[in-house]
Amino acid sequence: MKNKVLIIFKYPHAWNNPVIAKFSNYYETEFLYVSNFKDKNFTEIVQHINNLIIEKEINIVVFDVDYFKFINLFFIQKINCKKKILWTGDDFELHKMNSITASTCDLVLTTCPLSALKYKEKGYEAYLTHGENGKINDHKDKKKEIDVLFFGALTPNRNEILNYISSKGINLKNAGHDEGVTGLPENELIELISKSKIILNLSKTRTDSVSDFSSEKVYKFYYQTKGRIIIAGMNGVLCVSEYSPFQDLLFQEEVPSFFTKEECVKILNQLLTNEELFLKLSNKFTKKIRDMFEDKNSFKLINEAIEKQSNRKVKLIKIPHWYLRIAAKQILLRNIKISNLNKTILQFKLIFEMLKNTNLLIKFLVIFESILNTLWYSITLTVKSKK
Repeated sequence: MKNKVLIIFKYPHAWNNPVIAKFSNYYETEFLYVSNFKDKNFTEIVQHINNLIIEKEINIVVFDVDYFKFINLFFIQKINCKKKILWTGDDFELHKMNSITASTCDLVLTTCPLSALKYKEKGYEAYLTHGENGKINDHKDKKKEIDVLFFGALTPNRNEILNYISSKGINLKNAGHDEGVTGLPENELIELISKSKIILNLSKTRTDSVSDFSSEKVYKFYYQTKGRIIIAGMNGVLCVSEYSPFQDLLFQEEVPSFFTKEECVKILNQLLTNEELFLKLSNKFTKKIRDMFEDKNSFKLINEAIEKQSNRKVKLIKIPHWYLRIAAKQILLRNIKISNLNKTILQFKLIFEMLKNTNLLIKFLVIFESILNTLWYSITLTVKSKK
């Protein structure tokens, strides 16, 4: 009989389905969205999930942690199951926070090879995975009408590169979309990919600056691992990519990389005018991507790690003050209104538990700030809900 997995997602998103599919190859898989618990506080959500774990006889729980501080170390600690797994897709920006949260998990799954190494450096059992469809698709019968295809969110920097490529006479199909707008449906996107010779991957992060929750914003962008490279290879299409460490760590020659728009155009022209070079590189790239990232192949090692009797864990010396502040705020703000202020006040028991091993100054600062947050947000969020 297969073990049962529960995946706790933040909210519904297109990439959830590929994650579910990866686990479903090996496990009976259930999932839920924390965003659906609109009228429950921290304690009530924990109780609901623990009851579900008992009812469904679930052994393994996967926690989707990125940009959702509610799923923190203290939340994961209170979930009762045999094995806990942290899943992160944006660790480039959230590593300092996620690496604290991970201390209560048995395994870390991350979509970036550089991120996996960072966790291993700290002693965690970490594995590379990805959030894309890991099914192999061949489109050899499709006529290649598009030389270069771009899809994904558009930014001023990306528009500049794309406009420059088009101005140089290259047949570029821009299927990008504005920030905050849903992209093409999957079937339409796959149809475009099937008609394309090259997928263009732009790897700079999209926001105006990069946060890490524990210091000031310093960097305008990072060169991030992107799933377009995997999507291209799984669909038998070559990828040309803006630089990222992902290429350095996993590919030598298979993914032509550039830093500037001029370098990009030079690479594209070389590939589009030299069919022998294009076919050789395309076949080499496709084979490597499929060997590494086809779901059953790529998840086999992860499955073996999950099935082990025990996993290596990391013990923290202490939990930083900034992490305690964030966690306390998120616990208290869950479903906070004047009408249920008594329930919110009861959540202070959790805050006191969190602060048990801290010094007197940190206890005072976090509790004082928590009282202010409770008063302020119970009023402001109640007023907003009535508008």
